Amino acid sequence: MAEGVRALFYTVIQALPQSLLFFLLFFIFGTLGVELFGKLECSEEQPCSGLNKHAHFKNFCIALL
Repeated sequence: MAEGVRALFYTVIQALPQSLLFFLLFFIFGTLGVELFGKLECSEEQPCSGLNKHAHFKNFCIALL
């Protein structure tokens, strides 16, 4: 059992640099999304297809999703 946990821990440590680069990519694109589309407003004249109360760029946490 301890050998399996040790191997799992070693694997997680080995994957950490790639995971941090992946998170950095998400961070950059989330920030760009908030800056570019954060103030986008939808109206009857100009409906926003694909944006609603659950999918928007008004805050950083939702933009990361």
